[in-house]
Amino acid sequence: MSDSWQQGVGELLQKSRISFLATEGRDGPETSMAPYALHRGLILLHLSGLARHTANIEQHPQIGLMICTAESGSHSPLALARLSLQGDVRRVPDEQLATARSAYLKHIPEAEQLFSFADFHLFEFTPAVINWVGGFGKARKISQQQWQQLSGGVALPGD
Repeated sequence: MSDSWQQGVGELLQKSRISFLATEGRDGPETSMAPYALHRGLILLHLSGLARHTANIEQHPQIGLMICTAESGSHSPLALARLSLQGDVRRVPDEQLATARSAYLKHIPEAEQLFSFADFHLFEFTPAVINWVGGFGKARKISQQQWQQLSGGVALPGD
């Protein structure tokens, strides 16, 4: 991982396709795994209407999202680079669906068949609070302007 926090965020976003989604459930916080893709500074999530996290989002659109470096045996898990994000999520508006779908499938091509299932919908997450931890002693809050520069300029696999 690079010493530059900007490069570290870019590397994490390039290498990771999985996020951990935290929603407010009936009995308190709930977590789940959700593949993601970046699109114009937003984070796209393709979620099933049958999943509890989707029902939770419909009741409470404020979520938390964690994007983390995959664990390897050579590093302490405490030193793993990660992004912790909080903000609001909503279904992608119909007029933006084709473009967002294309962006999502460019990053997660294995999901193409899921778009034919009636219960799956594409959501867009707008991060409001973004925290980066790049390892021991490497933490910072990322501004909206910095996030737009980092997330809009990241070349994802397949780009």
